[in-house]
Amino acid sequence: MKKFFSCSIVFLVLVLVSSFAYADGYPELRGTWVGLVKMISKDGAVKESKAALIIKKQEGNLFTGEKAWFAANKENLVTEGFSGIIGVDGVSLYFTEHEDGYTFGTLNGKEHMSLYYLENGRKAKAIYYQMERIRFARAFVDIDKDGSKTIIRSEVVKVYPLNAERIMREADLNKDGKLSKKEWEEWKKDK
Repeated sequence: MKKFFSCSIVFLVLVLVSSFAYADGYPELRGTWVGLVKMISKDGAVKESKAALIIKKQEGNLFTGEKAWFAANKENLVTEGFSGIIGVDGVSLYFTEHEDGYTFGTLNGKEHMSLYYLENGRKAKAIYYQMERIRFARAFVDIDKDGSKTIIRSEVVKVYPLNAERIMREADLNKDGKLSKKEWEEWKKDK
C-alpha cells in the first residue's frame, strides 16, 4: 500500500511539473494587436473598419484583455472585455466576449493572427479580423518630449495611449513613477 501511495505521489508530481513546463511553452500574446476588420450583418451589409485587441494579462495558455474600435460615428472609442485560451497546438485561439459572441482564430507566427467572430440572435453578424502586433519601436528621446531624461506616464499616454498603464506597470522597475532610459530599453527588448 505504501509503495502504491509513493508511486502515486511521484506520478502526480511528474504530471504537475510537466504541465507547468508545457504551459511556459505557449506563445506570448500580451500587447496590442491592430488590423483590418470585415463584417457582414444579417441584412447582408458588408462594412470594413479597424480594431485593436489589447491583451493585458496572460498566464500560460490563458489570457484576457479588451477589444477596441471606433463607433459608427468614428468619434467614440468603444471597448469590450474578453477572456481567451490558446489551444494545445499553440496556434488555435478561442475567445469569449464579456458582452456576447465568440471569437475563434489562428496565430500565424509571432506577429499575426486571423480571427473569426460569430454572434447570433437579433444582432447576428460574422466578423473577420486580420491582426498584426504593434511593436514598441519608438526611441526614448521620441517619448521624452520635455528632455528630462525620464519618461512619465503622460508622455507614454501620448505615444502609446492603449498601453500606457501596462508599460508603466511593467517597465518601472523601481516604482518611482517614471522610466529611465535603461528601464525603457530593458522593457522594450522583450516586446
